[in-house]
This record gives sequence, structure tokens and C-alpha cells, in this order.
Amino acid sequence: MKNKKLFIIVPIIACAISITSCKKTDTTTPATTTTTTTTTTTYTIGKHSGGGIVFYVDGTGQHGLIADTSNLTASAKWGIGNISMTTGTAIGTGQANTTAIVAAQANNSFAANVCDQLAVNGYSDWFLPSKDELNLLYLQKTVVGGFAPNAYWSSSAVSSTGAWMQDFNTGSQASYGVSTAALKFRAVRAF
Repeated sequence: MKNKKLFIIVPIIACAISITSCKKTDTTTPATTTTTTTTTTTYTIGKHSGGGIVFYVDGTGQHGLIADTSNLTASAKWGIGNISMTTGTAIGTGQANTTAIVAAQANNSFAANVCDQLAVNGYSDWFLPSKDELNLLYLQKTVVGGFAPNAYWSSSAVSSTGAWMQDFNTGSQASYGVSTAALKFRAVRAF
């Protein structure tokens, strides 16, 4: 009888040992989570940024125009005149206008050329503002500061002998002879 008990107990003990030592091992790789954070800069008028002062922001708050903090020279002529070129007046056309003026009139002393060659605080993509961009600048003249109550050139041509200017005293815009007068001007850049 002693052998029968032993015969029953031994398999039970062996089974218990076998069950406790049979552990399931997880061989799967734990999932990893990657989080990407995108920072969006929202600009406001009057903010010092991009080498100057923000004076226009579009509806997204992420694009607009920045003005240099001062006039570049006392004054300059727009160009030599009698040059037929198409320029825009709308917001967003100042850069293309400046490029066209520089290509047509390679004179370093003209307003567009001076703006085109400007490098301030690591930025070298400055341009002479279009008629509508200049008007936006006029509307924010106290925020930007440093403007004289004089006429300022835009990069928008009216004819082969005239371009748009804006009086920063009264706000009026008019055509002015490109080769007859030296007017003030302010460089701007887009962001």
C-alpha cells in the first residue's frame, strides 16, 4: 500500500512542478509612441522679427510683410525713365517689381537697387514695396516709426516715365517722374 501512495503522490508532485515552471514568455516588442510637436509662429503688427518690424499680417497670422527700421538713404531716384516695364500694384508684387527694375536699370543708386542689395540682421531678400504694400506701410507708419512727412517711392510703375509714390504726411498716392526727383524709400521683405 505504501508503494501505491507513493505511486500516486509522485506523479502529482511532478505535475505541480511542471505546471509552475511552464510560464508563457511574451516575445512581442512593446509599442513605441512618437510624438511630433509642430510650433507655429503667429505674427502680430509691431512685432520685431525677421530683421525689421512687422507691418502687415495676412489672415493666417503666419505670412506678411516686415519693414526695415529706417530709411536707407536720404533719398534716391526711382530710375532713368523711358523704360517700358510691367509692374504690379497689389500686395505681393513688390519683390517681382524690384527684380524687374533691377534687371532693367543696373544702377546701384536707384531706390529698387539699394533695397535689393540690402543685408540686415542676416536677411538679404529686401525689396521696394509695391503701391499697395507702401499704402499698408503708411497705415502703420507710427508702429514702424522713423518716417519723414515726405513722399516715398513704390516699385509700381505708372508709365515709362512715372511711378507711384505716397506722401507720408497726407497719405495721398500719385504718379511722379522717375528720373526727375529723388524721393525717400523704405525696404520691406516678405515672410
